[in-house]
Amino acid sequence: MKYSREYILKRAFDVFMTKGYDSASISVLQEELNMSRGAMYRYFKNKEELFNAVIDEYLFRLFEKILQNNQDDRKLDNHIEILYRRQRLIINAFIRAGVTHIFFLNYTALMIQAAKYYPNFLNRFRIINEQLLQNWKNAIKNSIEAGEIRSDIDVDIMAIIFNNASVKESSDVDCDNSFTVNITQDMKRRKEVMDYLYNLIKI
Repeated sequence: MKYSREYILKRAFDVFMTKGYDSASISVLQEELNMSRGAMYRYFKNKEELFNAVIDEYLFRLFEKILQNNQDDRKLDNHIEILYRRQRLIINAFIRAGVTHIFFLNYTALMIQAAKYYPNFLNRFRIINEQLLQNWKNAIKNSIEAGEIRSDIDVDIMAIIFNNASVKESSDVDCDNSFTVNITQDMKRRKEVMDYLYNLIKI
């Protein structure tokens, strides 16, 4: 079989999501990826380097795609719709890549492991979160100025609420279904929550 860096990252992502960093030894990775240790080491010198590459590919790059080409004059309803569309594109890419038999809740667990094992993860993620929050603040302020939503709301607190609703999995996901169904349902549910919040403050 011909291996590639993309194949290794995709399969390693699946392994880290389902088994966790500590349980995903080199031997386990070899077995799950169906490749020899020597073949794996041609691309990554150890498990730590492979894990860091997975986090770069499936976490930081995804947030970069969500944040790209953001417009400061975007209003709240438009920001919600664009964010939802971008997240759906990312999830579709996951599914096309063959990521299966995992649940979105595992993604949060993977981030917790990254905070422990990925160098400077917390600082990098803090910067991303600040950018996400600022985008929400800009959209809320623009909608207030346009007279579309109430002016008496606390912009900072509302931005936090919207941001949490957009990036955290919903709590009512049925974990007995497949990854594709779960993630699709979760995305729709998050969109419903954001729309509901918007309607609560809409004039």
